Amino acid sequence: MTPPRILVVDDEPNSLFGICQILKDEGYRVIPAENGKQALEKFQTNSFDIIITDEKMPDMSGMELFSAVKKSGGQIPVILITAYGSVSLAVEALKQGVFYFFEKPIFNNLERFLTIVHQALKTQEMERELDHLRKEVSEKYSFPNIIGNHPKMQEIFEIIGRVAKTDKTVLIQGESGTGKDLIAKIIHYNSRRKEKPLVAVPCGALTDTLLTSELFGHTKGAFTGAIKETVGRFQAADGGTVILDEIGEVPLSLQKTLLRVIEEKEFERVGDSRPIRVDIRILATTNRNLQEEIKKGNFREDLYYRLSIVGLTIPPLRERVSDIPLLVNHFLKKFKEEGHPSRIDPAVLEHLKNYPWHGNVRELSSMVQQMILFCDGHTLTVNDLPPHLRFNSQSVQAETEGKIQLPVMVSALEEKWILQKLIESDWNQEKTAKLLGITRKMLTNRIKKYKLARLKNKSIPE
Repeated sequence: MTPPRILVVDDEPNSLFGICQILKDEGYRVIPAENGKQALEKFQTNSFDIIITDEKMPDMSGMELFSAVKKSGGQIPVILITAYGSVSLAVEALKQGVFYFFEKPIFNNLERFLTIVHQALKTQEMERELDHLRKEVSEKYSFPNIIGNHPKMQEIFEIIGRVAKTDKTVLIQGESGTGKDLIAKIIHYNSRRKEKPLVAVPCGALTDTLLTSELFGHTKGAFTGAIKETVGRFQAADGGTVILDEIGEVPLSLQKTLLRVIEEKEFERVGDSRPIRVDIRILATTNRNLQEEIKKGNFREDLYYRLSIVGLTIPPLRERVSDIPLLVNHFLKKFKEEGHPSRIDPAVLEHLKNYPWHGNVRELSSMVQQMILFCDGHTLTVNDLPPHLRFNSQSVQAETEGKIQLPVMVSALEEKWILQKLIESDWNQEKTAKLLGITRKMLTNRIKKYKLARLKNKSIPE
């Protein structure tokens, strides 16, 4: 690894030499500067991990150098050293963002000085990692990661672009696997709250009591098992966004409380009567038709209208089959590994378009990964499709076209029948061959032809 680069600034030659020598002995790459102006010039043309500067210098003080670095946008730790230390100066320096204030001579407390340098470098490393993660998140949850040219998707993109800039409550509806969670995250990471917490609450995975505690927190002893005080997810998200995932699963008994919290941004923890105010934005997702749930008496109408100030309905994949080629190519690039296929036979896309996709985009993503894993060549072909997809899509296509492709149907039925008998006999090929009334060699050839070995230990799809 390249050693950290440290810019050392001091107008006293002996002090400058001594500090540089100590840091070089520690394995750091040290660049000296004899005054503030020279240091600023070097900072503008080079990259450094930290700056160590004297405070009292004739042309530019250490604090002035720090201010210039900060003004230029440089997020770099600065350690200030001085022979004329004072509490007020130290407090002011730290208040403005100086990493540490150290008194000369550093040789009197060398171990402490080197510890501070190490901490500053560690802080800078962590900051760079955070910047990388922020960039990664920003790219992952940008609009280009929602794939679709279908008019319904284009309409959704436009709504997202408008609503992301506001604090409006958004209700995102759609079948399982359509990408509701992804869209909720995209709204957050394209909003003014993107630097603040994003907290998701899985409403369908929690009981009535647990959901209340998870949302609002509880005091010690509030209920059996409450051995310590906890902060609820609403409070943890203060300043940011809460995603109420599968809001349709929230018990009716809790919906009134939830409505009040959303309206007033205020709640009490379980076991406590003191109100807690929070600044949060609410995004809700559901795979249920909430208007139907209202008619059944399972969902409050007033809560529905409060949540759906902006409503988004994500269309199922079967209603936008024109996007399937785009999605498949996206997943091919996303999951591509060395030696794995990078192209797809057009015939495969036709099969995919004729499949009902009950699991929507999530199912498509999973299937592309499976095909990539078991493909032997550089192109995904029809033979790489899972048997149930080949059979179902061929049946749909035959019904749609009003004709029967007998060889294809027979082949698909044979494949499914052989797989069924392999599973029944626990993949004992000798026993399977007897059940099918064919020779062991004929069975081996068909297992190879249909690439059935990849499905071992998996049940046959319906």
